[in-house]
Amino acid sequence: MKQSFLGLVLVYIFYCCSPIENPQQVNKFESELDAIFAESQNEASPGCAVAVFQGGKVVFQKGYGLANVENNVPITTSTTFDIASVSKQFTAYAAALLLEQGKIALTDDIKMYFPELNDFPHHITIDQLIHHTSGLRDWPQTLAVAGWSMEDELTYEQILRMAFAQKDLNYEPGAEYSYTNTGYVLLAELVSRVAEEPFHSYINKVVFEPLGMKNSLFNNDIHSVIAGKAQSYYKVDSATYGSYANTTTAMGSSSMVSTVEDLAQWLMFLSKNPSDNPAVNRLHERGVLTNGDSIHYAYGVWFEESGDLPVITHTGSWAGFRAMTMRFPTKDFGLVILSNYAGFDRYGYAEKVAKAFLTDDYYLSDEKTEELPSSDRYQRLAGAYVSSPTRIYELGSDDNPMKLSIDGAFEYTMVAADSEGEFFASEDPTLLLKQKGTTLSINGQPLEKIKTERLPLGNYTGTYFSDELQMMYEVVVKDEQLFMSSLRHGPVELQPIAGNLFAGGEWFLGRILFTTTADGISGFQVFGGRVRRLHFRKVQSW
Repeated sequence: MKQSFLGLVLVYIFYCCSPIENPQQVNKFESELDAIFAESQNEASPGCAVAVFQGGKVVFQKGYGLANVENNVPITTSTTFDIASVSKQFTAYAAALLLEQGKIALTDDIKMYFPELNDFPHHITIDQLIHHTSGLRDWPQTLAVAGWSMEDELTYEQILRMAFAQKDLNYEPGAEYSYTNTGYVLLAELVSRVAEEPFHSYINKVVFEPLGMKNSLFNNDIHSVIAGKAQSYYKVDSATYGSYANTTTAMGSSSMVSTVEDLAQWLMFLSKNPSDNPAVNRLHERGVLTNGDSIHYAYGVWFEESGDLPVITHTGSWAGFRAMTMRFPTKDFGLVILSNYAGFDRYGYAEKVAKAFLTDDYYLSDEKTEELPSSDRYQRLAGAYVSSPTRIYELGSDDNPMKLSIDGAFEYTMVAADSEGEFFASEDPTLLLKQKGTTLSINGQPLEKIKTERLPLGNYTGTYFSDELQMMYEVVVKDEQLFMSSLRHGPVELQPIAGNLFAGGEWFLGRILFTTTADGISGFQVFGGRVRRLHFRKVQSW
């Protein structure tokens, strides 16, 4: 089974990591890190800032490249970056403080705090917001389906209105883990309503000021000017960069700006072991599904383990900004990297930075060779399937090794298990595909193969409307191809897969499944990475 980068880091840290005892080593580390970041950053490009702590002290911090390419402004350790989803651990900590004060409870139904929410068949708890098990649709993809561009002005209040308009959930709360930014925007609003003050000012009072994080804040105004903030970029060609517009305030899920200096202080605060702060201890409590399975996500942080050695991490990506924090709590070692370049390889650089602070004779386990399904075995399994509750599964007919796609967004390599007729995903061994006779199941959920015949293309044409999003799409036939479009999107070609299932052709339109009644096509459902069964009804035929 292929090991993840984090798994490899854990193994060599386990054997080699020890506190830095000689301060003169810092010069050696600086030379090594200068060489590492010289690979992709130079004096005329965007770059990054890095900080490393060990033994309760910052042992290295430095900036590389430019915070503003147009004006030749260098990145320093006090340059502020949008840290995107790394923001979530701060939101979770604010909630943890209220939990410790007895002002809220993990089992509280969030309808107690949000009467604006629609009534769902099953209630959502605060615990499920924190651990991404609520079933709420993710706001970036949902709003993209609704016509938003990620460069449009998008406010915290608009995201809340989208959440309150949701008419269905992706799954029964507590049944699955599925990362959703919507849950953390609601968590920030819940903190604000209970604390009876705006979220950004509350978090400043209870976190940033006590910890001396003077250059950190949650941005509640897209038009605000933030001193020392980097501009973010993408590469146009080998010699040219384009800049991103960052016009979103999604407090709770993201929209926090900070520096490596401030974040190093935060990580050291969390690394006191054992902590005398019960709210900090809560941050390390992983979620548990209704079936009793523990998940890797805790309070805004992600856990990986190798034996007895945990690593706690989180990444962030938004509008060209890239962020990563990593802690090895049993070794009191960690790092933070912030970048203003969309192509920045944060995982690769984090690995190199960690190695630079360890001995050279680190140990890496040999990869285990897996048995791949034979050609005839995966040919028999190939096809598109649906499960109940509805998800879309596709098994490739021409792939070797066999590929499994879920909702047109997640792709896995399937390898044979020890038991006949069983396959698991090399990227996630908990994802188990079972074949018994002519039936298939995924983690116990039966799969039904899509066998319906595709209708003539003209049957799919018409106007479709979502009551939840107040959004309309038109489906037309052009040159014997099916297209869908809206005022702001399209035309997007729909590629046939099986029966009434089509590939959407855009990241936010992963799969389109047309629904039918005795009278013909009645609507369609949108599936994607973090959105399922988003319904559009047919309002006009052509």
